[in-house]
Amino acid sequence: MGMLLYMMETQNKNNKAEGATKEKEVAPKPVSKEPEVVEVEQEQPKKATRAEIMKMTVAAVRAYAEEQGIEGANAISGAELKRMLVNKMFEDEE
Repeated sequence: MGMLLYMMETQNKNNKAEGATKEKEVAPKPVSKEPEVVEVEQEQPKKATRAEIMKMTVAAVRAYAEEQGIEGANAISGAELKRMLVNKMFEDEE
């Protein structure tokens, strides 16, 4: 067993010595002359669920109401906006 350990240690030393003297060959990365075109799909605004609407702050509900096409959202109370948005959700489902 001692001989086996000695052979393994010698081989490790040789490998380390060879690795130190060898330079790593690195293949150059291909250079693209034309910029890569990435198409970005425009997402439809995510519809919030009833629970998400009810948890929104007044500022968030006003911003969301404006996104959904409710005009004058700044003049309407948060509770009323939430009711309007939830009702609008059910209208869209029919």
